[in-house]
Amino acid sequence: MLRLCVFIYLAFTLCACSSLPAKVVSRQAEPSIAQQMQRTMQAYATTGMVLSVLEPNKPPTILAFGKANQATGEVVTTDTLFPIASISKAFTTTALAILVDRGQLEWDAPLQRYIPEFAMYDPWVSQHFTVRDALTHRSGLPLGAGDLLFWPDGAPSSADILKALPYMKPTSAFRTEFAYDNLLYVIAGELVQRISGQSWADFVSTELFEPIGLSQCAADVSRIKPGQKVVTGHERSPSDHQGIPIDENMLFAPSMAAAAGIYCTAADMLVWGKFWLDGAKTKEGKSLLSEQQRQQVWAGVTPLAPQQLLIDTDASHYSMYALGWFVQDFQGTRMISHSGGAPGVVSNLILLPDRGIVLFASNNDYYGAPQAITLQLANQLLGQQQHDYLAMSASRFVRGLAQAKTHLDDVQTLKPGTQAATLPLTDYAGVYEDPWYGTVTISVLNDALYIDMSRSSLLDGPLRHYQGDAFLAIWPNRTLNADAKLMFKLEAGKVLGFTMQAISAITDFSYDFHDLNFSKVN
Repeated sequence: MLRLCVFIYLAFTLCACSSLPAKVVSRQAEPSIAQQMQRTMQAYATTGMVLSVLEPNKPPTILAFGKANQATGEVVTTDTLFPIASISKAFTTTALAILVDRGQLEWDAPLQRYIPEFAMYDPWVSQHFTVRDALTHRSGLPLGAGDLLFWPDGAPSSADILKALPYMKPTSAFRTEFAYDNLLYVIAGELVQRISGQSWADFVSTELFEPIGLSQCAADVSRIKPGQKVVTGHERSPSDHQGIPIDENMLFAPSMAAAAGIYCTAADMLVWGKFWLDGAKTKEGKSLLSEQQRQQVWAGVTPLAPQQLLIDTDASHYSMYALGWFVQDFQGTRMISHSGGAPGVVSNLILLPDRGIVLFASNNDYYGAPQAITLQLANQLLGQQQHDYLAMSASRFVRGLAQAKTHLDDVQTLKPGTQAATLPLTDYAGVYEDPWYGTVTISVLNDALYIDMSRSSLLDGPLRHYQGDAFLAIWPNRTLNADAKLMFKLEAGKVLGFTMQAISAITDFSYDFHDLNFSKVN
């Protein structure tokens, strides 16, 4: 589910109501923009949402609607902080660009020069792995590799990640394919600390937030100021028509901040966007980055296909991942963007630098509404009317809903088989270890197996027997949508270990159970 990622999960509930869920607060909102906001709200049934728009020679538009917390009834305002999740990655690369300008870092130097203990699965890759490689999702690791170290509620240190990386097997050759990851951005944050002597959060706060004028942003959840309004993320199972506030344990730990930890208001995200449109100048008009480094940050490195929607409408023909940004063409102009997903929250930022446009949206449900409305407005503000991207996105959302309903309670369709467990339950109990994840414990509780995933309190629960040596993990928190199947490996009547896989096709890729391979150690 890792909401740090650019891949936005569009399934689940579609709103059938015609009225707004709460009062809309606006600041100089143009009717056409407000209208698109209302369409989005109705299409995606979001609990709460913010939108900010900057156009040349016009005052900014900032909209807020709905509830910041469904349980308390607190409303979203234009001053409410939202987690921007993976949009934080661009702040990390900007911090590194400052260090490059200062002569303290080289983009194409081996990462081991700065972090000697850094290693990947392949020793040759370890030696040749550069700073740029860590930032461009071309490591060879599979999609979301290692996300279970912190998802849904873990808190690994940089040392934990450095220890785990050598055990993560690649699924493609080094520098040949795009596969989104988060752990290497945590290592990039460690790089900032080792070179600058400041923590990543201190560096970003003093070297970026303050000079740029991001007065409301917090580098991680622990740095939110007393009295600041903060949105609550909401999750729901496919059958629910109303979001449920997330378990507070799911908030990203400060140790993950360099990959996904920043909180900002919609207004400050416009300031961040304008900073880039104005040539990376501070609020005092001074250049924070050299022209060379500004070009480096937006220089595409790893190719990937544009969104299918944009291919279908002939709106985009190339897409690449740069340093913390996606760069592509859109309707004949450059589009620089990034989305982000935190537990129960999705955000999207689009810059059209050649047209002086900044678009930001965020909602406190794990829905793709922000991506839909920013794309729609980008198209609209470019004067293109032939495609209604919001309608097309909503249509895809409906299809996603149908898929989600097909997979609704997939576990219920997995009826216990006729093949009994090979061994007594006590023989499956014990301590198991995966090389990168660590240990888990399986015990017998109330005449059933019970798994404790150690890094996560939310991934602890009973195991239901399924068939032979296969059991089902049915997590107590039903909003996770991440039930898993465990397949025990036996030899000569003894349990050697087990593997896991998600049961449902709609389970987010950050539940990378399929990358685990546990051996029994006790």
